[in-house]
Parts: sequence; structure tokens; C-alpha cells
Amino acid sequence: MIGGYINKTLLVNLSDHSVEEVYFSDDVKRKFIGGYGFGAKYIYENQKPGINPLSEDNIFTLFAGPLTGLNFPAVSRFTICGKSPLTNTWGDSNGSGHFGPALKFAGLDGLIIKGASEKPVYLLLEDGQVKIKDGASLWGKDTYETEDILKEIHGKKAEIICIGTSGEYLSLLSAVITRKGRAAARGGLGAVMGSKKIKAIVAVGSKDVYIADIERFKLVKNKFIKEIKKGCGLSEFYTSTGTPGYATNGLLSGDSPVKNWFGSSEDMKDFSELEYDNIEKYKVKKNACYSCPIACWGHVMINDGNYRLKEISHMPEYETISAFGSYSLNNNFESIIKCNDICNRFGIDTISVGATVAFAINCYENNIISKKDTGGIELTWGNHKSIVELTEKIAKREGIGEILSNGVKEASSIIGKGSEEFAIHVQGQELPAHDPRFEPGFAVSYTLDATPGRHCQFGSFVLPSGIERELPEIKFVFNKTEYKGRAKAEKVMSSFMHIINTLGACLFGYFSGDVTNWPECYSAITGWDVSLRELIKTGERIHTIRHLFNLREGINPINIPYPKITKGLPPLENGPLKGISVDIDNMRKEYLEEMDWDLKTCIPTVSKLKDLELEYLGK
Repeated sequence: MIGGYINKTLLVNLSDHSVEEVYFSDDVKRKFIGGYGFGAKYIYENQKPGINPLSEDNIFTLFAGPLTGLNFPAVSRFTICGKSPLTNTWGDSNGSGHFGPALKFAGLDGLIIKGASEKPVYLLLEDGQVKIKDGASLWGKDTYETEDILKEIHGKKAEIICIGTSGEYLSLLSAVITRKGRAAARGGLGAVMGSKKIKAIVAVGSKDVYIADIERFKLVKNKFIKEIKKGCGLSEFYTSTGTPGYATNGLLSGDSPVKNWFGSSEDMKDFSELEYDNIEKYKVKKNACYSCPIACWGHVMINDGNYRLKEISHMPEYETISAFGSYSLNNNFESIIKCNDICNRFGIDTISVGATVAFAINCYENNIISKKDTGGIELTWGNHKSIVELTEKIAKREGIGEILSNGVKEASSIIGKGSEEFAIHVQGQELPAHDPRFEPGFAVSYTLDATPGRHCQFGSFVLPSGIERELPEIKFVFNKTEYKGRAKAEKVMSSFMHIINTLGACLFGYFSGDVTNWPECYSAITGWDVSLRELIKTGERIHTIRHLFNLREGINPINIPYPKITKGLPPLENGPLKGISVDIDNMRKEYLEEMDWDLKTCIPTVSKLKDLELEYLGK
């Protein structure tokens, strides 16, 4: 018996309320792992190209990974998948907290959802079964209220993912929320749930996850925990401050974009409130995902003032702090907490909303939009009151928020007047807080991964411990103006990042221990003897099938427009990234050659598809 898998996936058709079981063979498990590996394979093989992402034809999948739910550090992850309504490309988004393990405990590896309900529903997963429940009373409620109501009905041990009213309104920036602030946010897949009238999915159960070799599993688990306690990799950083501790470091190094990407840290005259000593003052408790000793996240509270909260709220992560901070020259941390709380309640992506606010400020400062357009909001750099007010309007789709609620690409197409210059996105996806002028590898990943504009798919910026020891033939470390020779490392790191994501593991755990922990753990739980190099090839296979989805949709990634300012055209005139222009063309050319994809069409060669055992898809 293969461990790690529950061996049960259910297909729900909301159009006729039918339910059937879908079987994934052991061969498929080994070749596609789980998570978006399973999602990509199923959707590619069962969905026609060219469908409207917000129609009933868009297949929505939810899968855990084989490691999800184990008593092991950093393995709480689940992935939602579907065609992205924001980018019209392949879409997947990764969630954390406790829902992924609860999915397994409820007796399922995953769920496949077709069709659409006529009325609001929520799905109850329990004892390996799914029940379609009336969700009309939940429709119109925010994610916090929704979770509280469903826990009252199904018990405190029930775990919930849900959409807020942004998802109901079909905002292309809408997210899926769990634990009142853990978000699977990018790509607008909350709108896909909304289009199917799914308000929430509830998982309840206590089924065990089978482990093939328990003694081997205990050895690697104990080894990993010792590494975390000794400060291996970035573990000390994650356990002490979590990502908020990187806010000022990201700003001063140039990693965090400033003034909607057109400025530098020198434009941020005061960033004292973004220092961790100030951030920590608002922290009321620390928290962790299921069975994880790293405990990288927490909760905050503001009891009085303009930004007081109704209840304790999720601590903003680094990306959120940057998006509502340096992107708009905002140093008021309480306003960032408030913006984060608004986005989590309404179920909308903090990175995209923060970037959209910065876009709007840029337009206002350049007289493209006026107070009349904004409904009286004075959108000036650093104006935290206006930033909060506009965030709420975007979440509610009120006034100018209606135009901005689908992101910068659509907003700039409506506004016009040269606003396109300030719309920083790739294929509609607002870029995250990692600047390619600081780490050039992102210029490749933002354009050549199947989910455009995403920072968690390539990993050359941060390396796991032991990777250079295990793969000595590859150079992994480069300086930020070294553009040649990166492709081999980029291919390995992107491939292995896909493995981490599909195993159900967390990138923070990946960067907090030795890289060999993952093939050792996967081998122990499944009973297979899987090497690091086999997993890298498996990751390349998963990377490729997602890429083939986009090609079939008629999307050639090298033809996607890329914002000039993010590659240093023109270069910044001051700050840590002064004078830098990224050689994106040659970097992408080298990567395409390394992947064995055609330099013009990006189609993988026949020999490459055969090597990855994907030749049947080449047709």
C-alpha cells in the first residue's frame, strides 16, 4: 500500500448535484505528486481550451499533497486550481493553516468541481463523502462571519475555506480565505468559486494518513526538527519575526518596490513604523499552521484610533506590508493592518489591491484621474487615510472601486490617458514585492512560469541548505548584475519549487532545513525509494504540463508584454538599484534552451515531451 494518499478523490457536478469518484493510479501519483500536479493533469485532460473562466465550464480543483496532514514540520498546504479569470492562463493558488490536513482527515485527497449551482451552496466533506448544503444564509457575509457560523454548525474542529463578498461580486482579485486571514489569493480563483455559487467548503474528520515506513519517517522528522532548532537556513528568521521582519530589509536592499516601482528607498523618507520593533507592538499572539514548530505567523490588535479593529486580526505578511507600504510611500503601520483586515474580511488579494492602490495614486499624481473621479479622495503619495478609504471602496466595488476591483490591467484599459504606463502587471497579474532589478531570476519566473507574475514558483533568490552539495555540477549563486549562465540553476530550482508545492509542503520549511529532507520524507511515507534528482525531473514534468495548458489556450509567454520599468528601462537614478537594467531577453533565451522549448513558439520539443513521458499531450 502506498502511504501519504487517502486514495479517494470526489468529482462533484453542481449543475445536477451528482457525485462520483475519480481514481489516480500509483503511476500518476509518482509522476504528478498531488496538489496542482493532480489538478493540472486532470484539467488539461478534461477541459476544452478557450472556455470562459467564470462559466460553468471552468473546472475547479482542490487537492492536498501526500505530505499534507503528517505530524511533520511545514506540511499543511493545499492547492486550488482552475483557469484564472485574472490572467486567462493556468491558475493555481496555495493555501496554508489547518484546512489541508482537515481535507485528508475528512477522508479525501481532493475534490474536483464541475458545473455551477443555481443558488448559493457550501460543501461539507466528512467520512470520505461530500454533501451539498444550502448556503443562502451565508451569501453576503464576510469571511470572518462565515467561518464563525460554520464552526457553530459543524463544531470547532471543522476547518473552512470560503470566499467573501468580493468573490460573490466576481472581482478578478478575489481570494479564498481560511482561518480568518490565511489566503489562497493570487489569480482570482475566489471569483471561480463565486461563479459556481460556492460560498465555502467545510472539512471535518479524524482519518489517519498511512505511513509506509514509520521508523524512517521518524528519523527524518527528528533530523528536520533539530535543524530548525539549530537555525538551519532561514529557520531562525521565520521563528523569530516571520516575514514582517523583512519589511525594512527588503526596502533598503531594493527588493521591495517603491512608489509603484518608479522610486527607490531614498523616496521613502520615513519608514520607522515598518521596523519590526514597532510592528511587534501590535502583536497579541503567535500562531502556526498544523503541526509546524516554525510558527511564523501571528495576530495583531488595534483597540482605539481611526483604525481600531472589531476583533484580533491576522498580522500582515511582508508582501502585504510592502504593497500597502512602500508601493505607496506609506509609513503608517496601523493603516496597513487595517487594509489587511479589510482584504481578509472581503476575501481579496492584498498584493493586488495594494498594487492597484499605488497605480491609482500614480494616476492621480499625474493628473490622469481627479478628485471628481475618486469621489473626493485625495490620492497622494503616503496619504494613509486615502489608502484605507480606497482599499475599502475596491473591496466593496463602490465608486472608483468598481473600476479598480478587477486590477490594474482592466482599470488602465478603462481609464486610458496614458495610465497604462503605471499599470505594473504581467498578463493581468499585479507583480509581488520582489524586484527583478534586485534578483534578476524573477524576470524569468514572472514571464515564463504558467502562472504569470508570481514569486513562489522559482527559487534562485533563496537556496535550501545542501543544494550545492547535492548538485555540485551546477552554479547556484550569482550577483544581481550577473545575467549569463543562470538557466541551469533556474531550471533546477523552479522544478523543485513545484515539488515542494505539490507535496503539500511550505516554502518556509523548505528554506529551513536540508534539501534532502523532502525526498527522504516522501520515500518514507510512500514506501518508494525516490531520489532528489527524480523529484527534480518530476517537478519539470509538472511545470511543463501547466505550460502546455497555456500554449493550448493560445498564450505564448515570450509574447506577453512586460513592464519596462521593472527591468530597469529606464534605470533608476538613485537608491540601491541605481543604474541597473536587467538583460531579460538573454536570460529567457538561455532558460528556453535549457528547458528544450522552441525559442519562438515556446513549444517543448518532441524529444523533451518523450523524456518527460508527456508525448501523448503533444498531439
